[in-house]
Amino acid sequence: MATIPLGEDILLARHGANIVKLRQDRKNRETIAFLRDGQTDSASNLLAVSAGVLTPAASFSQGAAKYLNDEAEVSRGEVRSLIKISLGFSAVMGIVFGGLVLALYKVGGNEALQSLAYMGGVQ
Repeated sequence: MATIPLGEDILLARHGANIVKLRQDRKNRETIAFLRDGQTDSASNLLAVSAGVLTPAASFSQGAAKYLNDEAEVSRGEVRSLIKISLGFSAVMGIVFGGLVLALYKVGGNEALQSLAYMGGVQ
């Protein structure tokens, strides 16, 4: 499956239905659009990365390196603390849920658990 050159996307966003014809200028790596009113417009097929602007992959790599070197805005110790709090909260909620299911079983018996499973879509 062939990909659409970047220039075509840019020109379609700029002019939409006013484009009569698109042509690829491979020498200059751009797409040229011929418009209904006789004008032409062009857009580069290359993604220009200017100084200071990072691609998503480079940004992720840089962020991961900062985190591993403990230079990020959120330190590794803070992340560990948040993980411990999350795991503790999950454990407490599991115990509460288990207690509620046990209470339901004590009050309503096996039929109550079956109706609960039926309402949840388990058969």
